[in-house]
Amino acid sequence: MKKGITLLSFILLCESAMGMGLFRSRSKEPEPPVQTPSEPPAQTPRPDPSPDPRPVPTDFVEVASQIGTDVDQYFGSYQALRKDREDLFEKHSDYCEVNLESYDNFSERIAYFVESQLEDTRTHLSALAPYYSIPRNENDYFLSGLAQRPLCHSTRSSLVKTLKKSNRVPSSAVIAKLNAFESKVNLLREEMLEGSEESRMKLVKTWTKFFSCLAYTESLTSSETSSSRRVAAKYEHDNYRKPAGVKFYEDPYQDEASKLNIGLFQFTPNGRGNINPCLKSWNDLYPSCSVSTSASKRELIEVFGSSLQTMNAFCGVNKVVQTFSIQTNSSKSSATHPLNSGRAKQDRCVSPWIYSGYAYNHFGPLMNSTGSNLNKLISCVNSD
Repeated sequence: MKKGITLLSFILLCESAMGMGLFRSRSKEPEPPVQTPSEPPAQTPRPDPSPDPRPVPTDFVEVASQIGTDVDQYFGSYQALRKDREDLFEKHSDYCEVNLESYDNFSERIAYFVESQLEDTRTHLSALAPYYSIPRNENDYFLSGLAQRPLCHSTRSSLVKTLKKSNRVPSSAVIAKLNAFESKVNLLREEMLEGSEESRMKLVKTWTKFFSCLAYTESLTSSETSSSRRVAAKYEHDNYRKPAGVKFYEDPYQDEASKLNIGLFQFTPNGRGNINPCLKSWNDLYPSCSVSTSASKRELIEVFGSSLQTMNAFCGVNKVVQTFSIQTNSSKSSATHPLNSGRAKQDRCVSPWIYSGYAYNHFGPLMNSTGSNLNKLISCVNSD
């Protein structure tokens, strides 16, 4: 009798539990059917193949002579670009490029590295992938270069986006100057791609003037001030003294690791900082006289503060090429010009006028950091 009562109680308990859902099935709900597209998705084009060795620049001497003279005259009495420099220290980095061995002025170095980085230039930016949403594998990058892509057309609304803050957007008169530069570069680029050697030469001259004017706005008007000499004195030693024409500046708003800025394009001697990608590109081209990214501050001061400014000139050009590479390869909308919205990477344009945090721009004038330095730069670039 007790067994019957016990069995009946168990059956009633189970029915009650099932009614409350305590023993519901834990099996997974069926997945919805996979939607098969009626057409296969478009294939992402492969990046440019590895380039052949780039041709040796041949126009840089003529370009340097004309453009260096013009820009020196524009800035008056400094005559910094065309002055032959005395090499007091024979730093190895000033003698890595054999085609520059018999040339001793800053203008020739700027022109040489403009011509050599006009097209098909690889960049080393993988360490920045998390910040700029670019591929981690550098083999997946589209190639860069000053003339690899057309320049985007600037408007007030586009500059509000690329410069981040509306108070950095210049006047309509300055925007017209930017447009004149953009149109000139794009026309010469198109003609160059159609086979015009004359247009190629003019394009090298145009970009050389851009960087020559930039060197003046960055350093050449103040390289020999008492402030520059005073800062340099902190870092001089038995085998190194500040060379003529090389500016030393300490930024009071930066920490100790980033405070010191040196040379034509004002680089900080910190191999883990923003010279890192440039050093890697240099080491690719000049493995026999490579400069370690972990080199000491003292060593990097001597390299970036050398008498002939070879590394500084190379990196100055390479920094803009890096910025263009970020704009081409990033999947982040803020890292590129508004005109590129919806465009495939291989169809993008690029812009020099962009905020540092958006596309790794190194130069204050290119983001109008003072509100007037972009006008100062572009007025020089567009001058006759």
